[in-house]
Amino acid sequence: MGRIDYFYSKVKRAWSSGTLWEKSIRFLITLVRRPVEVLIGYIRLSKADRNLNIIDGFADHRQRIVHHRTKPEHLNRIIAAYKASKKAQQHSTGPFQIRGLWDEWISINYRKLIDAMETEDIPGLSCLFENLYREQFTIGIGGYDDYHRYRTPLGTFYIKYVWSKYRDHLLTLDFNLQKIHFPFVGNPVGVVSNENVIPIDTLRHAYHAIEMCELLRNVPKAIIVEIGGGLGGQAFQTMQMSSGQVSKYIVFDIPEVAAISSYFLLSAFPDKRVRLFGEGSVSVAGIEEYDLAIFPHFAIHQLPDSSVDLFYNSCSFSEMDGVSSREYLSIIERSCRKYFLHDNHDTIIKIKYPDGSTSLNVVGSKLMPNSALYKRIFKKPRVHCLPEDRSFVHFEYLYERVLLR
Repeated sequence: MGRIDYFYSKVKRAWSSGTLWEKSIRFLITLVRRPVEVLIGYIRLSKADRNLNIIDGFADHRQRIVHHRTKPEHLNRIIAAYKASKKAQQHSTGPFQIRGLWDEWISINYRKLIDAMETEDIPGLSCLFENLYREQFTIGIGGYDDYHRYRTPLGTFYIKYVWSKYRDHLLTLDFNLQKIHFPFVGNPVGVVSNENVIPIDTLRHAYHAIEMCELLRNVPKAIIVEIGGGLGGQAFQTMQMSSGQVSKYIVFDIPEVAAISSYFLLSAFPDKRVRLFGEGSVSVAGIEEYDLAIFPHFAIHQLPDSSVDLFYNSCSFSEMDGVSSREYLSIIERSCRKYFLHDNHDTIIKIKYPDGSTSLNVVGSKLMPNSALYKRIFKKPRVHCLPEDRSFVHFEYLYERVLLR
């Protein structure tokens, strides 16, 4: 889909959902504010940061020796899991129906990926995944956004400014940047560092991976659940940095996105046991033989009580229908035994549907677990904020379980 067709689809969808005015105002504010912030931020960079190697970072990596070649058996597993998820999704009603912004994004951005999986087009699916980060279906979950920004007039300034800012946040944790790693899975875009291409989001993921590992430092065989795992970058960094401390990392996401993170994690961790939907239960018991699992969002209700040491969510609770986010919160209250960590914005989003129904989100500051069971450790402004996110009021939250039922 060309950029004109893409924007036409977005405008048409925004008009029908009653959000065109709100999105237009936010777009215009960003249009004015972003270049000012980027230019000032770039000017303030050191000479070394202004000379960061992004030309090689945004080159096509698919012909490189280190580039990962897709395994057909992985694609067969992903297709089987996707089809099983979509079949089960037909019977998933109520709180786990996909509404809100994600309903719009799937209909606009995921057509090529969906068609390839539904028709079991292995060569076509392989081409899409081997160009991961530059395909339209990664809009909103990392990759394509930076790929598109790079090709805009201020693109090189933007990438160097934001990358340097995210790196500096990571350095505040006394992290050795020589240890940062990202695999050549797909066609990543970013800055060349230590012979790796390091995307902007990788620096954010590394920051939160350190945060989570520190919280779970004294928890043997910790279990982490991420709701809304995107491409799988957070899972990758956390499992890498945990040095075996995290025994299981489970991702729950809508089937289309789960297919993407399944490809990434299967490719990035060839030596780990990865479970997909339909290959076994959602059980987190120690005898379950897997290290990573990717399941559809509606399967989360199968989590046992007090079975998860840390729940994590970034930027998706406030993007979904409020009925869904409240249901997730009730499951977290029931299944969490240690920590609930999330960051979400405080912008109210109301969407109208053709049948007359509406979708209303729950803002981050209202997404609070039962105060009799949890205490809030912190609420603070979001550490990682892109220039276009300035129009959102955005906070990070950490809650600790103080009483088990």
